[in-house]
Amino acid sequence: MTLVEAPVRTRWMVAYALAMIGVAAGWFGPIQILLPEQAARLAGGDGKESLLALVTAIGAAASLVANPLWGALSDRLGSRRPIFVAGTVVGVAGLLVLSAADSRPLMIGGWVLVQIGLNGPLAALAAMIGDRVPERQRGTVGALFGVAQIVGVVLGTALAVAVGQGAPGYLAVAVAVPALGAALLLIHREPVRISDRTALSLKWPGSQFAWAWLIRFLLNLVNALVLVYLFYYLSDQVGVADAATWVLVLTVVNVLFAGIFGFAGGVLSDRWQRRRIFVAVAAVVLAAGTALLALVPVVAVAIVASVLVGAGWGAYVAVDMAVITQVLPDTETRATMLGVANIAGTLPQLLAPVIAAPIVTRLGGYPTLYLLTAAIAVLALVCLPRLRALS
Repeated sequence: MTLVEAPVRTRWMVAYALAMIGVAAGWFGPIQILLPEQAARLAGGDGKESLLALVTAIGAAASLVANPLWGALSDRLGSRRPIFVAGTVVGVAGLLVLSAADSRPLMIGGWVLVQIGLNGPLAALAAMIGDRVPERQRGTVGALFGVAQIVGVVLGTALAVAVGQGAPGYLAVAVAVPALGAALLLIHREPVRISDRTALSLKWPGSQFAWAWLIRFLLNLVNALVLVYLFYYLSDQVGVADAATWVLVLTVVNVLFAGIFGFAGGVLSDRWQRRRIFVAVAAVVLAAGTALLALVPVVAVAIVASVLVGAGWGAYVAVDMAVITQVLPDTETRATMLGVANIAGTLPQLLAPVIAAPIVTRLGGYPTLYLLTAAIAVLALVCLPRLRALS
């Protein structure tokens, strides 16, 4: 395969970031506000945690399968655009189902459609970095990929709070997802692929890919455990009166620092051609932030913890895509292997509620949950020396 190594232009990067913001809004608007509220409405105060855990776990299981399948289909077609469009259509359909869901089965079915669908544009966007972005720009564009996801968290949360929980929030997100992706579809040009292969064949990616995958999984699990019950943590443990508003406040604080550290880190990692130090800083700062949530459950400390979690997550997303694309074994199966890599981002969504629900309800509550989260961040730091491919 021969790919053009010309640098990507600013307008492409802006359109790319907008598309990723839309995908993230479609995910995290529901996760942060809409699904917790819907679970509380359908199951009542005593069963809300269990229903939310069930819905998000089933959706994450669907996502676990969908991402590599979208990637493999993209490689087989040799094009990212059809995958982007088809996945967006399915995801929007799921949001519309959720907007009308008045039962548990409909809520589960709608969220499964959202997870299956939005993995299409996610797989396409991840593959575009390898296709279109030369190595010397991958820190910057990879940081945009990560920071845009964080901005999407804020956008989805803000839409849910501003427009209203329930059907209005879902409908607003359903409009935002395709609207934000339209610009990239208009300006993106697929690179010319020259290949003599008649079928895809996967190569064992090797230990460096495996260690990069594990570190990505652990740090994504940290992020998922912070987010999954944040709404309930603020209402039940901290005792705030308006949990939805405080989720928005903490999310804005988080995204501000994640954006600063993410974009600055991506630029600096390209300039220095160093990735490892950013991963190490991320693990340490994430551990500190989650430990604060565990030990001092008051509003002021929650804000400080959000600063730390945002800064730590930003330091990681600054180099996440640069690290993964650096250890990919084969350009012919880039989207397929990025789909495998993306399991490290989606599997934590499946595991987070499964881990968190019994801890919150029976095994020590939120202090235990967030201390465990801090320990997971430290484990990622312990794994880092094995990733010898990184500078």
